[in-house]
Amino acid sequence: MYGVSPFILMLIGLFFQLIYGRKAINQTISLSFGAISIISITLQAILSIIAYFVAAHNFFENLGGNQYHCGMGMLGIIMISFFIFLMLLMVIIVQHLTRKNYQ
Repeated sequence: MYGVSPFILMLIGLFFQLIYGRKAINQTISLSFGAISIISITLQAILSIIAYFVAAHNFFENLGGNQYHCGMGMLGIIMISFFIFLMLLMVIIVQHLTRKNYQ
């Protein structure tokens, strides 16, 4: 579970946008689509930072308290977070275009 938890944290913002963005397009919730998009981008940024620290803590515990010198695993977490952020932006753009066509 230690290895999966950072990835789950990074995906929460994307899933939030997919679920609540669709509800905002159908106008089944009181929040606007813009507010949902801003919340999901903010949530993505905050949870990506938390995921990085969780992954670093898990990696340090896995070493048994020994010093580590290679940070490529942490770079991988940062790059995955960046790609998920790009996917979030693509989802927002697609949902925005869908909303424009829906109206």
